[in-house]
Amino acid sequence: MSRLQREMACRRRLADGSGERWLWAVGSGLPWVGLAVLLLHGLTRRTFTPFLYGLTSLGAVGFLILTLGGLPDDLASRNRLPSSTVPAAITLLCVAAFAFGHRQGQEKAARDARQWLELDR
Repeated sequence: MSRLQREMACRRRLADGSGERWLWAVGSGLPWVGLAVLLLHGLTRRTFTPFLYGLTSLGAVGFLILTLGGLPDDLASRNRLPSSTVPAAITLLCVAAFAFGHRQGQEKAARDARQWLELDR
C-alpha cells in the first residue's frame, strides 16, 4: 500500500463520526447483509481490526451462552419458552455483541490512524 493510500484510509477512519461508526457496526452485524457491509468497511478503511474485535466479542458471548445456559433447546425447556423464541433472542444477542465489538475495534483503528498520521509528518 502506498503512503497516499494509507493516509487516505487513516483520514477516512478519523472522519467517521460516532453515529456513522455505530451504523457501520450495526450494519456489519446483521445476518446476510453484514458480510457485504463488513467487506466494504474493511476495504475503504484499510483495516481489519474492527472485524477482529467483533469476532472476539461474538466468541466471548457464544462461550458465555454455552457455558451458562446450554444449547437453545435446553434453555427453552428449562424456562418453559417456545423453542423458536430462544434462538431469536440468541441471534439478537450475538448481533449486538458483534456490533459492540466492531465499534470498539473502530475506536482502536481510529487511534492507530491518528498515530500513523502523526508519525508520517
